[in-house]
Amino acid sequence: MKKILLFCAAMVAAFNANAAITEMSCAQAKQYTLDNLQAGETGTDSVAVTGYVTYTNGTVSRGQQTFWLDDEKGNTQTFQAYWCNLPTEEALNVGDKVVIRGFLMNYNGTTAEMKNGDTEIIERVTVKRDTIETSVCEAIEEGEALNDMEITDDFFIVEGVVANVGSQMNQYKQETFSLVCESNEKELKVYNILMKDSIAAAVGDKVSVFGKLQNYHNTIEIISGNAEVLEKGDVQIDTLTVTVAEAVAAGKALEKGKTSVAVYVVVGYNDSIAFAFNESYKNMSFYMCDDLANPSYEFEAYKASTEVDIPVGTKVAVMGNLYHYYKEADGDKPEIDLVEIKDGTAVIVNDEEAIENVSSENKAVKAIENGQVVIIRNGVRYNALGVEVK
Repeated sequence: MKKILLFCAAMVAAFNANAAITEMSCAQAKQYTLDNLQAGETGTDSVAVTGYVTYTNGTVSRGQQTFWLDDEKGNTQTFQAYWCNLPTEEALNVGDKVVIRGFLMNYNGTTAEMKNGDTEIIERVTVKRDTIETSVCEAIEEGEALNDMEITDDFFIVEGVVANVGSQMNQYKQETFSLVCESNEKELKVYNILMKDSIAAAVGDKVSVFGKLQNYHNTIEIISGNAEVLEKGDVQIDTLTVTVAEAVAAGKALEKGKTSVAVYVVVGYNDSIAFAFNESYKNMSFYMCDDLANPSYEFEAYKASTEVDIPVGTKVAVMGNLYHYYKEADGDKPEIDLVEIKDGTAVIVNDEEAIENVSSENKAVKAIENGQVVIIRNGVRYNALGVEVK
């Protein structure tokens, strides 16, 4: 133990004495980051961190990829490379040995990472992949056989019908939605997949999805590929304008972890900012309320697309599908139960007339009955799930 402490002290002394840090192992990079940088702080010295890729979902966007490194091959996630630049268009694989160059960052007090660094591939692993055609039910069964956070080497082709949309197609033509196994009603989540021909998938559409399977904390996902719409469905999608309180009521009527079929325009005030406006991605996250004097923090516009920064106190309209986000209490961490619009679109509004310009397609009439939003279309009542109310 004494030798380890002396080694650590020598390391820190060397770092402080020499601002030009050039080479570090994953363990050294993590230790130095957490010992010397505050949460959210980025270092000013350029470093080179060498290690083996131990986890990646394979997604490549704008020539960048996010992955984890360790000093040994395996599944230990020691140091994160966050959207680092790749030397080729081909994604990295678990087992590849790389060196990343850039600046160390303490992400949240517990995670050491390098953001937007440059990646050099030292050696590639040989990966044999097969493409397997399978049903939604078979894909879920295959995914359930994986260990937590494990990803298949093989690629799968799955055809199915979209049951719900988790996040709308973003500016990078990626979308998240779910397919359902009819025999047991289990869901296969299609996560952040690239949509061919820039055609978004909607509820009821028949799609073909190509990618790898992942067991993400017992949620079976298909990732690292693409999808195409084979046949458009005939599901009627409403666009409903509601207050924040009405959005919360409708969202919490959904099952936990489910997304609404209807598209909502939620109008209220930005009462606090969760993630500041990102100039590069043109999005931000903020909480909304109907009365700035009584914020409830039950509704969040999560990564809402916006061309401008939206200050606290601004009246805003956010459009997208409602999502019932729920997380159980864990130790000293409290239960989280709120409603979100994920990856929606936000615009600043000044009066009630401006709201009408957000979206007028397929509008329905809304009413509040027993504390819940009821959708009335052609004289028929539907709940937030689109199920007829007798």
